[in-house]
Amino acid sequence: MKTFISFLLVLGLILHSFAQATTIVPGKATHSAKTASRQLFYLQRSKDANTVVYEANESADRKLNPSKPVEVYWIRYAEQGQREDLSRIQWQLAYGYTHQPIAGESYEVRLNAFPERVLKVQYHQGKVVAMTTISGQRACLQKVFVQLDPKARLVPKVKYVEMFGVEPESGRAVYERIIP
Repeated sequence: MKTFISFLLVLGLILHSFAQATTIVPGKATHSAKTASRQLFYLQRSKDANTVVYEANESADRKLNPSKPVEVYWIRYAEQGQREDLSRIQWQLAYGYTHQPIAGESYEVRLNAFPERVLKVQYHQGKVVAMTTISGQRACLQKVFVQLDPKARLVPKVKYVEMFGVEPESGRAVYERIIP
């Protein structure tokens, strides 16, 4: 629990440093069809429209890159919708990950800010997915949302984190809200 609270505080600090009041512009094209087909999940925050995207890093022969199986980058909706790499600090403290190969073409992935929640990046029905546990159920992670306390000034406070996914067998939506 202590590690989880630390994760939320560090994530809040990083998110706060990039916070801007803005709205998402509907219909703004930022992903190509090829990129969208490789997307594993994305992370959004309450403070601005910028989004962190996690996508499968596949070679031309559809194998995951063993040295970096997941690409992580920003879509800066609050600016011009451009793609932008993470900074070193963002990678190390929040949005980056460590990974280990496991059976077959699968990888165990742990986000740096929340290593307790293990992701399994694997092929499922011909597509790469990020499997994890959401509300005690095995699920394909699709979205993470971080709600920050708008009243917090110098040290942002995470009010809650929401995880959205789909059960791989039934296709049923699953949801979990984590309150620190």
